[in-house]
Amino acid sequence: MNNLFYTNSISGDTLTLSEQEAAHCALVLRKKVGEIIYVIDGKGNRYKCGIDKLNKRDVECTIMSTETKQKSENITIAIAPTKNRDRLEWMVEKLVEIGVERIVLMHTKNTERTRTNLERLEKKAVSAVKQSLRFYIPAVIEMEYADVLKIEATERYIAHCYPDQPKSASQLTDNKLSNTLILIGPEGDFTTQEVEQAFKLGFQGLDLGEFRLRTETAAIVAVTRFQ
Repeated sequence: MNNLFYTNSISGDTLTLSEQEAAHCALVLRKKVGEIIYVIDGKGNRYKCGIDKLNKRDVECTIMSTETKQKSENITIAIAPTKNRDRLEWMVEKLVEIGVERIVLMHTKNTERTRTNLERLEKKAVSAVKQSLRFYIPAVIEMEYADVLKIEATERYIAHCYPDQPKSASQLTDNKLSNTLILIGPEGDFTTQEVEQAFKLGFQGLDLGEFRLRTETAAIVAVTRFQ
C-alpha cells in the first residue's frame, strides 16, 4: 500500500473521489477500472476499494472491507502563526506527520500574521496524513488567545522565553490517554501579561532547552517530547 486517497463522500458500500484526489488517481498514478486502492475518511476508517468507474473528475469505488483504528493522537497544539507562509505550511505538515489531534492558530498580542488561508493548510494536513499513513486528519482552526486558555485538557503547558518565569522539564506524564494542550508563542514571544494569565488558569511552564528556538521548531520539539 504505497498510496492513500481521501474522501468524505461515502454512501453505504460505495465512495467517490473527486477533484484533486480523482485527478491524482486517474492521471498521475494511472489507475484502471478493477484495480484496488485504499481510501481514508480522516475519521479513523481506511477502506479497501475496487475501482468501478474512473475519469479525471470522479472515481467511483465499491468498498470491499473497512479497517477502523482508535484515535491515538491526544495533543492540541496552539501556535501563533509565523509571518512566513512557507514556514507555517511546513510546520503544519510536520506536526501532522508526528501526530496531533488539533492545530490551533492562535492570535496573541505579538502575532504577526493576522490572516491565514485555512483551506490551504487543511489541504496540507490531508496530504501529510496520507503521506504518513495515518487514519485521522487533525482539525486546523483559528482562535483568540483568551479563548485558547479556556480549552479543557488534562495537562496544559505554555512554552515561553522569560527566565524569571517558572518552567519545568520534568513534568511529562506516563498517561498516554491524557489530553494535552501546548501553547507556543509568536516570534516575539508571549507578553509577560499573557504568560501570567496562563499561569493563573493552571498552565505550567514548558522548558524546551537552553537555546531559543524558532516558532515552528519549538512546536515540533514540544509535540515530539509528549509522544
